[in-house]
Amino acid sequence: MARGQLYLPPSGSQIDQFQEFGFPGEYHSPIAYTSGQLDLTGSNFGYGAVMVVTNGSAVLHYAGGTSSLASDLTAKEIYNLSVAKITGGTSSKIYLFKRQQ
Repeated sequence: MARGQLYLPPSGSQIDQFQEFGFPGEYHSPIAYTSGQLDLTGSNFGYGAVMVVTNGSAVLHYAGGTSSLASDLTAKEIYNLSVAKITGGTSSKIYLFKRQQ
């Protein structure tokens, strides 16, 4: 690249900067839960942090077989927990994040 030229990273189907350099920050790829059942397996596997904004009576089921009410967690705090699924919520607002390894 000649001096003074602007570097344009690959785009589209070419190498993604996040794949090449990794994710900045401690958490990435958030998903939101609002109601029903959310299984964190298959394409949703790998979420290791949770933040409850509004619990809406949701139940967090953890890897290993235990569970707790979302209301047991302090709102708007991020917890490093291995949630396997969430059930029972109505009008909940719960975010799950993948953590940097």
